[in-house]
Amino acid sequence: MTTPISRPVFAENQILSAADVNAIVSHARSARARHDRYLHSWGIAYGLELIGTARTDTLGPYIEVTVSPGLATDGAGREIVVTEAVRVSEDEFDQRNITDSANDPEQHFYPVFINGRDEQTSTTGHRNAMCLENPSARVSESFVISFGRLGTAAELDQQEVPDPDAPVGSGQQPWRLLLGYVSWNGTRFVEVRNTDISGSGITRRYVGARAGEVTGLGDSLVLRSAPRSESKKAGLVIDNTDGGQLRFGLHGSQGKVEPVFTVNAQGDVFAAGRIFGAIAGGVQVESGVISDGLEVPLPAGITQAQVDDGEASFQIQVQPRYQQPASLPPLAAGEYWLMQPLDCRVDGRRVVCLVRWVPTAGASGALVLPGVCDYVVMGFVKPAEGA
Repeated sequence: MTTPISRPVFAENQILSAADVNAIVSHARSARARHDRYLHSWGIAYGLELIGTARTDTLGPYIEVTVSPGLATDGAGREIVVTEAVRVSEDEFDQRNITDSANDPEQHFYPVFINGRDEQTSTTGHRNAMCLENPSARVSESFVISFGRLGTAAELDQQEVPDPDAPVGSGQQPWRLLLGYVSWNGTRFVEVRNTDISGSGITRRYVGARAGEVTGLGDSLVLRSAPRSESKKAGLVIDNTDGGQLRFGLHGSQGKVEPVFTVNAQGDVFAAGRIFGAIAGGVQVESGVISDGLEVPLPAGITQAQVDDGEASFQIQVQPRYQQPASLPPLAAGEYWLMQPLDCRVDGRRVVCLVRWVPTAGASGALVLPGVCDYVVMGFVKPAEGA
């Protein structure tokens, strides 16, 4: 049988102990933690950026790194609050001994983490009995800034979310959040990055919401990639305009999403630009100019794998193009080269195009060279079953 979550209740004239009062705080804090633990995804809510300021001293130029004020929520539901800028310690980084060999000429970037930590503060100010210790009256919800070796930032998603009945900070491993990366020259920080450094997508993580359904208010639901005050940022609008629309576009000067792509409730699609990609049951057409020996490209959205699997097919038409090659020798004044196509076809998708060039002065100087042709390729995508 599971143990249910309990909350304190009181009666008239009851004398409250410290445990009773602490239970009030613990119940409210645990309920908030469960909400943030399971209804939201962990990450940074505001600020907490690594800021590098260029400095110079007797040892030369370096970067002073600080963490800006901000707020985050970790995977256990703990709030991490930084109320003022905090300098990232070079001494602590050096003492961790996490850098690669000093002889390695490549510039490396090491992850910087933050995690929450509870700390007992100073004792109470009132006088206690002589035989009793003076207990702490406050717990400081503090934080720790730490560093990792190369590659350790990839391990953050492996952290385990506590069980529903686990109180915040009850013996669990510190939950680390990535703030960014710093580069070290052996004695000082020399560069700072807040973004992904390797193209792997391992970067700062921001808070999100978990829900099976999201309901808009005022007949509209808007998803924005940035605050509405930032222009030229992507946004998506779902509302009931003209019976229902989905619109994608960029923020205008007042934060309104200016659509470039719209779908209405009847399934009509309106696009300000071109649409790329193959549509099942449709035809994709492309044309161009190609030389002998090259493969005709497939239309956008159709791959050779689809053709090999029978999910798509194509047809190619080629026609010789009069394009005198630069390798032909110059002729006397008043003479020119005559083009005689010998072969123009495709073998699979590879072009075979041979041309005989005959000078008007006579056939003795005829040359056979690779040619150029115009092509049109039509791709057909197999309709989905039931379509």
